[in-house]
Amino acid sequence: MTASLDMLNRDGKTSWDSLVNSVVPEFRHNTNNAEFQVTIREICSHRTGLLSLDEITQGLDGRILIDKKDIVKVGNAMPVKNSLRVGFLYNNGLFELTGHFQRDRIFEPLGMTRTTAFRDTDEIDENFTKSYMVLTDGTPFQVPTTALSANSMNGGSGGVRSSVNNLLKWCHCLFASFGENDANSTKGNLSLSNSNDAKGILSRNSPIFNRCTISNTQDVKASDYCIGFCLHRTPAKLGLISPNRSLLHPTLGAATPSVLVYGHQGDVPENTCNLYIMPETKSAVVVLFNGTGLSDSTDWIAQDIIQTLFGLQPNVDFLANAIVASQLYLSYYAEHFEKPLASRRGSRPHPPELSYFVGNYVMETLDVAFINTVLHSDPDSGPELRMFVNGFEDQAMQLGHYRGDTFCYLPESYDECLKRGLDRAHHSEFLIRFGHDEWGIVGGLMWVLDVVERFFIRQACSIESIVGSAGGV
Repeated sequence: MTASLDMLNRDGKTSWDSLVNSVVPEFRHNTNNAEFQVTIREICSHRTGLLSLDEITQGLDGRILIDKKDIVKVGNAMPVKNSLRVGFLYNNGLFELTGHFQRDRIFEPLGMTRTTAFRDTDEIDENFTKSYMVLTDGTPFQVPTTALSANSMNGGSGGVRSSVNNLLKWCHCLFASFGENDANSTKGNLSLSNSNDAKGILSRNSPIFNRCTISNTQDVKASDYCIGFCLHRTPAKLGLISPNRSLLHPTLGAATPSVLVYGHQGDVPENTCNLYIMPETKSAVVVLFNGTGLSDSTDWIAQDIIQTLFGLQPNVDFLANAIVASQLYLSYYAEHFEKPLASRRGSRPHPPELSYFVGNYVMETLDVAFINTVLHSDPDSGPELRMFVNGFEDQAMQLGHYRGDTFCYLPESYDECLKRGLDRAHHSEFLIRFGHDEWGIVGGLMWVLDVVERFFIRQACSIESIVGSAGGV
């Protein structure tokens, strides 16, 4: 995506320092702060200070919950965590505002015939992998393929489908930015085909490889971020964007000559990937996995290959790291969700009348995001409250009474989370707290999204219309 933008810059159609609202005039963040002038460079280097709204845009089973045409509304409503240009805060949800894929100028010239940004190819091409989540006992569980696509919300950041062969062609193209392209180079033990050169896609010294922000000012080894690429100079902790970063992050190459490494990781429930290039030796490593395992295996494999290619010392035992990381991963549900919620529950008085909470609730700053709550009669346990995000009947989540007017939708087991691709950053995000006036009339609810409270206002409508919009449950 950033390569596409670089081409548009060279075409004179925009620049990295163009204000986003000069290209997309409708982008006016809800802060109404005249100083909130975001550039394309800041979006692509994750310096906007805005949090994503993935819980609203990406649902269970890889489903996309908001139409792509509403991306500007979503961007305008994203919560503010940091001031603009102050620090690194990863948020690829804004990529939709800045870029698009150029099949005719990138994929086709490079012969990337097994690369597409459209999901419908999955349905007409048999040579596509199925998708899996690895359950807590280590067994693979097949899940629906993600709906991310060039024509969907968040497609600009996660919609590409490709192969190792095609991505190595892309890596070969990237080397053109660092100097004269030696197509026959086998340095770094990687022989690159001479059938595809840069095709004018990237310029010499492309800005996409320039350092834009320090990812962690407290840890010099944590690496930096450019424009769509992570920048590492060993000794360093690779895998800046990998899910492993929250589990383990060993340092590579502390006792050997420094190696320049650019890379990126990608993950959605049921797919993970890692891509690295080492321009000084024209070496590349690509690891793809059609599943989500007990930690990010593509990260461990890629780092182990790089360590071996360059003889980095001291040697990191990545098998041992993977074992420890998998244990931390398996304990995540209990340690980060179940136990914190149980310890904060307190006394549980008799639950209030569930019908009080039935309604349609619209997000205060985003009118295309809403929650339907309905009563469902269970023959075994009796009536229960269910929540549907944006009215999709396949997105039902049971709301169990937590305390007072607060309900919880945490599934009963980690495996249930994994099977549906339900991922949250904090235990508080599983709570829905309703608010009422002095007469007991519920007027709205609060849902923590990305650790920020978001308010939903109850709409005036009949019970029948609410049940109908949620699929007739």
